[in-house]
Amino acid sequence: MRRGRARCRARRRRDREGLRRGGRRTDRAMRVAFLIERRNYYRLFGPIVDRALERGWETECWHDWSHPRTGRKGSEFPDSPPTFRYGQPRVRTYQGAAELPGLLAETQPDVVISLRQAAAGEKRGRLGWFGLQYTLDVANLLDCGGETACDGIGLHTQYWRDRTADCLRIKAHNRRRVQGAKEEPVDGAAVAETLRRRATLVGIPEMDQCHWIDPAAVRAHLGIEPEQPVVLYIPFPFESNPRTFWVRHVYGSPNALWARAAVALARRSEYRSHVARRWSDRNVVHAVRAFCDRHGAALIVKGRAKDPVPGYLARIADRVLYDEAYYPATILELLKISTLCLHFFSTVAYEAAYAGVPSICIAPAGDDLGLPALWQEWFLNLDVGGSFNFPGVVYARRLGEFLDGFASARPADYPLDPVARAQYVERFIGFDDGKSSDRVLDAVQSLVERGTQR
Repeated sequence: MRRGRARCRARRRRDREGLRRGGRRTDRAMRVAFLIERRNYYRLFGPIVDRALERGWETECWHDWSHPRTGRKGSEFPDSPPTFRYGQPRVRTYQGAAELPGLLAETQPDVVISLRQAAAGEKRGRLGWFGLQYTLDVANLLDCGGETACDGIGLHTQYWRDRTADCLRIKAHNRRRVQGAKEEPVDGAAVAETLRRRATLVGIPEMDQCHWIDPAAVRAHLGIEPEQPVVLYIPFPFESNPRTFWVRHVYGSPNALWARAAVALARRSEYRSHVARRWSDRNVVHAVRAFCDRHGAALIVKGRAKDPVPGYLARIADRVLYDEAYYPATILELLKISTLCLHFFSTVAYEAAYAGVPSICIAPAGDDLGLPALWQEWFLNLDVGGSFNFPGVVYARRLGEFLDGFASARPADYPLDPVARAQYVERFIGFDDGKSSDRVLDAVQSLVERGTQR
């Protein structure tokens, strides 16, 4: 404890005394700008902004107002910042790529922290650019040839360092599908070399919030009794998942008659058994409700604006919430009061594990979901030891298996194993100490002190 306090005092003293930069002395605080292109960026950046404010850095959040305010993505328009614990950053707005280079030239921050690498014309002079990973979006921090405009890159873990080339392959594959362009090959050796020189393992700063969210306050806000178990359900993403025949006419069917007719008319005989066994979202929802009723648990549904909660689910849920806030993040507040979490191949598995909540991955077949083979190869699959099948932390259940047994299952059937959780966190998340934001800021400060020399 004393050593930790000494390090914090030394860090604050160094921040006050100024920085070495390119061989000259500065007598001012670090100036850092966060690029907020969507409101949900605050889920990852919020804890870092707060720690920068606490350190006394000149902290700014730059909101990109070129995005639509209405429509499907209008909910993510970055209109205003959240409330922070250690003050408020200065907020500036800009209109996308047309205005960002001018804003950078005018304000001259020491460093930009972003979820992407700098575009042409954005990075000039001594400006440092620190790119921060958010799961597969690490592919936005460098290109397929290993080139990057980032002076530093913050990665979650060694696992993600090893998988960055695969993330780039997924991005290249998606670009080819959307744009029809030739798929660019990925130079794995060049990517690895770039990460060797530029990357620092920092964990996932979003998770730092878990250490100060008050579960009692969350329960009081939602009107949930202190001792009542809570099951958190993340619905099937009908709008963002590929609209395959199976998704639309089998799993998403309103009833068995509809599904049987659709299968017959389309001559999709491979799905007759699915219909006969009543493999549908409605029946998954009924199984979850039956489990909650059997064990006196509250059923809380967490939706997203781009994936509205179906009416048949909303009607039987005890609470339905969307993203009321990203800092503190609604999903983390709900996990802090949850006993069990259910999802469909969602990275909420990482957040649940960090929060100490076992989760169940309900897993329809990848081909039925329309998942490309590349996605299933290493990420969206049920390989033991992977993100979505880690016994003691994430319990994988194929759709038929789930429907056959969950309604009569017990919470004790899904225990959280502390040893397995520690292994899962180390592999996919990185750290469990609430200091990932400090790791980011320490890496940023080191970058500036070196003068961003490559």
